[in-house]
Amino acid sequence: MDDSALAVFSDVHSNLEALQAVLADMDALGIRRHFCLGDTVGYAANPAQCLEAVRGLGCPVLKGNHDEAAASERLLDEMNASAGAGIEFSRLKLTPQQRAWLADLPLTLAQGDCQFVHASLDAPAEWWYVLEPEDALLHFESQSLPVCFCGHTHCPRVWHLDRDNQSLTAHPGIGRIPLAENGKTLINVGSVGQPRDRNPAACYVIFNPKTREIEFRRVPYALAKTRRKIMRAKLPRFTAQRLSVGM
Repeated sequence: MDDSALAVFSDVHSNLEALQAVLADMDALGIRRHFCLGDTVGYAANPAQCLEAVRGLGCPVLKGNHDEAAASERLLDEMNASAGAGIEFSRLKLTPQQRAWLADLPLTLAQGDCQFVHASLDAPAEWWYVLEPEDALLHFESQSLPVCFCGHTHCPRVWHLDRDNQSLTAHPGIGRIPLAENGKTLINVGSVGQPRDRNPAACYVIFNPKTREIEFRRVPYALAKTRRKIMRAKLPRFTAQRLSVGM
């Protein structure tokens, strides 16, 4: 695996302003390697533009549950009203070719000593959330490499299981964090387009393989513009409101 810094991001959710701000931050830091963990579309008002911006990076991209739903014609009974409306909007705005691209994305990938998944390595296609210790333990049963990156919950977090599988710890995803030398670590990179940790700034992670350190980056963006676009698109008001409080 290339030992230059890697930017890992997830859950853009059609928020073009947040994505543009994050990509500008990466450029300012000289980051040239990227990895997208999925859910590029859904919720907000620019699914096609966000998809093309991510595809234009030429980086590995995974499939998220909103990507899968937008690429298909299946019923959305299991989704709440806000999520379902975002999927219906994405289906309307994406071309057949763009939807086919989403459908063909992989669920997991591995590079060097790192694995990548949108949700959990425990049945990736079932989209389990890693929120509680028991969720993390199930994930770690399927994690075969020292480091794994995920998204899906929209909440930045670091889980670590020691090499004897006896001690599980969890830490908030804030600032710079050195990775443990032993055991296995799961890093939730948070969300670019819809953070849910009470911080409205876009979130992503920089991984430095040389120093084995990660950095959670928080990037402000033109949030009011995103909200206006959501309202003009006649998407649910809650989709716009929640962005301001990061929930």
